[in-house]
Amino acid sequence: MAMRKALQTIDEALDYLYGFINYEVDSSLAYGPVYYNLERTRTLLDLLGGPDRGLRFIHVAGTKGKGSVCGVIDAVLRAGGRRTGTFISPHIERVNERITVDGKPISDLEFVELMNRFPLLIDTFRENMPTTFEILTAMAVQYFRERDVEYAVLETGMGGRFDSTNFCNPCVAIITSISYDHMDKLGDRIEDIAGEKAGIIKQGKPVVLGYQHYDVTESFSRRARALQAPLYLVDEHCSYEIIESSERGSRFHARIRSRDFPSLFLSLPGRHQVENVVTAMLGLEILGLLPSVDEMRNPLASLSIPTRLELIETERRFLLDSAHNRDSARVVADALQSVYRYDRLITIAGIVKGKDTEGILEELSRVSDMLVITEPVTHKELDTDQVIAKAKALLPGAVLIPDIGEALEYAVSRSGPGDLILITGSFYTTSPARGLLMPNGAGNANVR
Repeated sequence: MAMRKALQTIDEALDYLYGFINYEVDSSLAYGPVYYNLERTRTLLDLLGGPDRGLRFIHVAGTKGKGSVCGVIDAVLRAGGRRTGTFISPHIERVNERITVDGKPISDLEFVELMNRFPLLIDTFRENMPTTFEILTAMAVQYFRERDVEYAVLETGMGGRFDSTNFCNPCVAIITSISYDHMDKLGDRIEDIAGEKAGIIKQGKPVVLGYQHYDVTESFSRRARALQAPLYLVDEHCSYEIIESSERGSRFHARIRSRDFPSLFLSLPGRHQVENVVTAMLGLEILGLLPSVDEMRNPLASLSIPTRLELIETERRFLLDSAHNRDSARVVADALQSVYRYDRLITIAGIVKGKDTEGILEELSRVSDMLVITEPVTHKELDTDQVIAKAKALLPGAVLIPDIGEALEYAVSRSGPGDLILITGSFYTTSPARGLLMPNGAGNANVR
């Protein structure tokens, strides 16, 4: 057999990685144990020598807020001097963002060196080959092992039961807000979606259930009882009061079980982010890792999560949020009404096929003075004709400008100094827009 040539550059490594099935862009395969399962991830980890053994995992699932909860946990643990690893998805500009240690993304060199270990391992599969996301999951765990991570925070990609991150036996499982998304895979009933997320609950391990808009508690209670896993409901064990809110963030009091945390400032705006912080704090408290109120102040006040109500100010004020279902769009609309001050709101929305286009646009149109439809930068299937048709039905003056750069230029030309330009609908919309707006931005790097 000819010797395989080693990968030399990050582009070569990414070409190899994306040569496998990528469920993030290919939704054609039926959801179920044939195509979606943990067997391939576990095999990869075994072939790597079991880097997961002995690692302490914090596993986070949910429809909304899981990325923010991961960010809070990581920031608080690092502020306390603990070495952390995070595995999150999707990335905003570069795939390296998905795998971090102590808040720093894996370097190109480290990424290439790790990827070079996989071709020989994957050749042993012969059939039922691993997916892009499964390879990334195994890479992350191997990286965490080599960097002596104390706590690894894993964010599920989709669902929970069949997600590749579900190989782990976590110290705690955290479930954030559940709403309607990925219904073609997870089911069109909220109980079905919750049941898939509940798949991350493990025998005897504590579970935190965050604040919920829908009645899903029983789905998690049933699974927790069956596995004798202690279930902690955030709205029973915690409380909070927002005392000041602005587009720069929120000041709030929190009570986590019997501990008071007065006058914390969170640099992420919106009530939903306060609820995400309280959820994360309860998870840390259960593990005995929640620090004092003074030790909480700096990590919360300096927290930044791209494309989650992220404000960028250049010649105009731009607000980026990757809301991609009705409920997340409702949260954005509510925040715009309660927190932000502006003369007019110009909304640029790009939505991929399969999402609740009508629901998203209904929420956005109720707060928008102008609606510009654009096309996400992605290999995923689009249905732009349907999106603009629904937009015009809600706001007759809606316009279609497929190129995101041109959509931004149009919004700027139609806006005044006191207006706000919202960019939303998908990570594949906010990411390239962010790259164009930020100095030294990566533009369309999210395609990679």
